[in-house]
Amino acid sequence: MSSHWADKPYPLLSTAPFSKDSSHAAYYVATQMTLAHNGILRGLNSIYLQATHIPREDLEAIRDFLTYCQCWCESMHHHHDAEEQEFFPSIELLTEVQGIMERNKEQHRAFTPGFALFQEYSQTCLPKDYDGRKIQSLIEAFAEPLTKHLHDEIETLRALDKYDSGRIRQAYKRFEKTLMATDNYRIAPLVFGTADRSFEGGMHDFPSVPFFVPYVIHYVFAQRYRGAWRFNPCTMWRDRRELAFPGGSTY
Repeated sequence: MSSHWADKPYPLLSTAPFSKDSSHAAYYVATQMTLAHNGILRGLNSIYLQATHIPREDLEAIRDFLTYCQCWCESMHHHHDAEEQEFFPSIELLTEVQGIMERNKEQHRAFTPGFALFQEYSQTCLPKDYDGRKIQSLIEAFAEPLTKHLHDEIETLRALDKYDSGRIRQAYKRFEKTLMATDNYRIAPLVFGTADRSFEGGMHDFPSVPFFVPYVIHYVFAQRYRGAWRFNPCTMWRDRRELAFPGGSTY
């Protein structure tokens, strides 16, 4: 595995401080959310690292890459919409602390303008007009508030250990169910292709699914946009692999 992999330039989160503590569901929730956030970051890193290395003349690869960017944006929307519509209200209700998740909502709003510009570019750019450096500059414009949010939210979740453990777990399970109600053709292959089962020594099973699910995603759902998934940093079985366009910039 080369050094140009999807754990940079935007650093992943560690579960080490809390993942082995089973005394409260808040630590389980923080662990699961950390793993989900790391998938978001691996996808973002994969986009950033490969953006300037796709040959200008390979219009098919550029088209697939723009689709990959679109799917990453859609996955982000799905994740954060589910938080604001399902998970955050549940936490407010069970803690009886109005505004307890307001900081997280404010952080969503902080990266939204830059994120929206990136999404618009991925949707409207024609392959012949593609500019990899433009992709990178658009990411750089929102990456700092996004990564700060992805890290800070974990601390918010850990701090829920003063509330009822069972209700915290139930709230997260409802949120998880909402996340699973997604576009299996455009989001599921991204989620599995950005999950690294070797992370932290392979101690996590994330996403935790029956053994056959990766097969269904790979052989059924991933086929519709199969060119896009070459840019994933992992296989559908969550094994690391070399990035498709790791170096040799053409820009």
